[in-house]
Amino acid sequence: MPAWLELPLPDGPVPVVLTRRRRQTIGLRVGSERVEVIAHPQVPLSELEAVLRRRSDWIAEHWRIQQQRKRERLAETHSLCLLGEVVPVRRRAEGRRVRVVHTDGALEVQGVAEGDEAALRTALAAWVKREAQLDFPRRVARLGAGLLRSPSACHLSAARTRWGSCTAQGVIRLNWRLLQAPPAIIDYVVAHELAHLMHMNHSAAFWAQVAALYPDWRVARQWLKTEGHRLFALG
Repeated sequence: MPAWLELPLPDGPVPVVLTRRRRQTIGLRVGSERVEVIAHPQVPLSELEAVLRRRSDWIAEHWRIQQQRKRERLAETHSLCLLGEVVPVRRRAEGRRVRVVHTDGALEVQGVAEGDEAALRTALAAWVKREAQLDFPRRVARLGAGLLRSPSACHLSAARTRWGSCTAQGVIRLNWRLLQAPPAIIDYVVAHELAHLMHMNHSAAFWAQVAALYPDWRVARQWLKTEGHRLFALG
């Protein structure tokens, strides 16, 4: 979408795009690449320009926030947490296909051009998913070895609001992003879902089963509440 105009801000001009839509109010959206103005087709351009001038301080503040978040995302792709440990990420543009190699204590991403951060995150996410598919079933088998009921399957989940789930049929799903967390945190989520094999609720009996499988569950649950957002660096 071509820019409608450039809005002068303290940190430099910002492109503004205009979207015409039937709505009663004038909307403003500040992204990391542009500002979007959403207005009814009959609202004159002069009125929209006046709104931008009046809201320039608000726009400038949110633009700075978006730029900081963008810088943080770029920094995160230069390293990756793997089982709670920070692993450096190196890239080599050479290569006909994209592949990730774990060697010498670092992750080498091949076939991704310098500056293509989206492709880098995609490659790293795919690698983490493959590693999680190997790691998680082993944890489920180890922690669930003494249970009266075994899970029928263990799959990966890409949910953005849940770390795991367990169906009435015994299918356990674990969020692939958990592979970036410390092993103890992964074990807690596994124990949580294994406990659902016996108790499809969050009753006292359920939490007693969780404690039997993983005694420090309260500490792990709090870690996910305070630090879990960091596991979404790859999307």
